[in-house]
Amino acid sequence: MRRRFFFPTLNSLLDQPVQRNIVKRALLIITCIGVAFAAAILLREKPQSKLEAKTSVATAPLTAAEVLAKIPVPSGQSVTEKALAIAMGKVRDKTGDPVAWVNLGDAIAQMLRDTANESYYEHAESAYRFSLNLHPSSVDAMTGMAWVMGGRHFFDESKEWAARALALDATNAAAFGILGDADVELGDYDAAYDHYQKMMDVKPDLSSWSRGAHLLWLTGDARRGTWLMEKAIKAGAPFAENTAWCRANLAMMLFSEGAFPSAAQALEPALKASPRNTHVLLAAGRIAAAREDYPGAEMYFQRILENAPNHEALAALGDLCAVQGRAAEAEKYYGEVEALDVQQFARAGHSHLAMAKFYADHDRKPIEALRMAEERKLTRNVNEADTLAWVYFKNGDQARAIEAIKVALSRKTPNAEIHFHAGMIAAKFGDRVSAQNHFEQALTLNPHFSILQAPLAAAELAKLGGGTTTQAKAETTSPPELLQP
Repeated sequence: MRRRFFFPTLNSLLDQPVQRNIVKRALLIITCIGVAFAAAILLREKPQSKLEAKTSVATAPLTAAEVLAKIPVPSGQSVTEKALAIAMGKVRDKTGDPVAWVNLGDAIAQMLRDTANESYYEHAESAYRFSLNLHPSSVDAMTGMAWVMGGRHFFDESKEWAARALALDATNAAAFGILGDADVELGDYDAAYDHYQKMMDVKPDLSSWSRGAHLLWLTGDARRGTWLMEKAIKAGAPFAENTAWCRANLAMMLFSEGAFPSAAQALEPALKASPRNTHVLLAAGRIAAAREDYPGAEMYFQRILENAPNHEALAALGDLCAVQGRAAEAEKYYGEVEALDVQQFARAGHSHLAMAKFYADHDRKPIEALRMAEERKLTRNVNEADTLAWVYFKNGDQARAIEAIKVALSRKTPNAEIHFHAGMIAAKFGDRVSAQNHFEQALTLNPHFSILQAPLAAAELAKLGGGTTTQAKAETTSPPELLQP
């Protein structure tokens, strides 16, 4: 498998700083020439690609004044907001400067990372397109477009833009990273290893190391994933919010192991440096809820809503109300989740998987959840496959639930919720061995992985009789470990 080429470099990082020796440089140059050659052929032989067809039917480009008028004026004093204000001012002064427009797009992109407000994708795209109208060969604008398309889940277009950028600059680290991001979302993890490795070879920094760390964790190597994320945090970044994102991810890696004190400790600097960062607040809320600090969890989730409506925060607030017996308040929040999805439904590239999972988690609208989830019925992405399996289970389609959960389990992701779903599916099928094993794995990984589902996992495990796995195997006639991939 390609994956084995990823680990030697990470192993060497454990012993010494990253060094790009002559051999690695030669390999990189050869690889990049190949990428550039392939991309050039692709672009020459397919002049009407999906990307170009999409562009050709677009409406007339906006004027500079129209683009600027649509961008929300920064009202705060954060580093990112100041950077956006400066970038907007420079564009006003030099509307014909393609670099100024790229810088504006980058500042808008940073605002999206800070706030998780997806409306910024539209503004970033307008800025990058304006730059391309002025300078069609702008590699930075192409890379920006690749990022926008990937964020909107137009992964084919994202890859095309990244390929264009690499055809002109074969050492474009950001383009390699965006290709890896698309691979991860599509579940092509071996390809993601290759692209992230190339990114790390070209530019070893917070951006490349954090991507590699997430991929390691996602594919079952929690130890190295945690180590590399710590390395990314130590490297730092020009924007504190990017380091905060890494701290939030590290906290969730530790959370997945049930290491709540360590998770809180990892997150504490980010709460001080970036107290309004959505990713940081979501992590803090989950940790507080797992510790049964419900008022603290509510405070963090409410703080997110002060910035913008957020699906995860609204759903979490509803769950907190539900476990405290405040049914009417819970229903209010759940209704707001549904209303937010209606608002976002018409947005191009909007993913419905989160909403499908919400419906399945709360036993609401199973048919609608199925319609949404089946948009990704051929997915290789472990998290999407987990949601698909859970939705099939809630709709009584046991055969498809089993097939989907096998995909979700295939990478040994240390996610207790996946094992909980696998346990429920196995129990329904009558495979007591698999059910008990998966419930035990879920609760061993994190006994408080979800304020709604962890108690259900414990209750279902108790229903199995409380015997050991060995005893259960002796009593069952079902095929052993039916749900193992």
